[in-house]
Amino acid sequence: MDELAHVIGGRSYRINRYLTVYNPRLYEIMEFGEGLYFQVLNLFTRKPYDIAVELYDNGIDYQELTDYDLFFDGISRISPELSCILFGRTDFTAFRKYVRGEDGRKLLVHREDPGFVIDEAVHRQIVSYLRYIHFISEQVEYDAGNAAAKRFLIDRMRRKRKKLARECQNGRILSRSGISDMIKYCVNSPGFKYDYTSVMELPLSLLYESYYFITYGRERDHVLSGIYHGTIDSGKMKNKQIWNPIPDLHK
Repeated sequence: MDELAHVIGGRSYRINRYLTVYNPRLYEIMEFGEGLYFQVLNLFTRKPYDIAVELYDNGIDYQELTDYDLFFDGISRISPELSCILFGRTDFTAFRKYVRGEDGRKLLVHREDPGFVIDEAVHRQIVSYLRYIHFISEQVEYDAGNAAAKRFLIDRMRRKRKKLARECQNGRILSRSGISDMIKYCVNSPGFKYDYTSVMELPLSLLYESYYFITYGRERDHVLSGIYHGTIDSGKMKNKQIWNPIPDLHK
């Protein structure tokens, strides 16, 4: 991935002659539907940890699966009407699953063109790019060291989901547009060059970059102001990243 071209420049990420990952513009996501867009994105970027409860209920240990295992098992069910926002005309329902006998390597092979193969390395390129431009963490929040810890973790995740579902049903949590919130924050920030109309032409990657860098810049300004006025002791600061005006904010 070339950050200048594929993140800042907004170009699509061409993995090979068969496969390109698109960096949609904001108006395209608006027309496609923001909620549906993030559902599709999740199908490509989710980790076994993210669905640990569902896996556990089906007798599967999330720690024994890789990201590619999830992709391999579920991708052929994603219709081109859904995947088109990120992959154009690529039809993932046209792939057939193969497991090589000699080494157990899993391969997805296009039924009409056997040269079009998605293996774990290609999948890694796809998911790394999508996580990068959406600021999705590559890390797993928790890893359980034994069976008891794993059951505790699963039970806690289940309770949190039930609580969230109850709060949504009771109207305590309202559905919000994450993209709209980022647009409002950036457009109303000093120095941001776009208004509510022109911002819709931006690639999604640039909205994320702008939002996180504006947020970081404000935090940095507050810290430096505190140091200048003597309310913050710079010698006791543990987070040294704040000195960097252009940090790596990707998770």
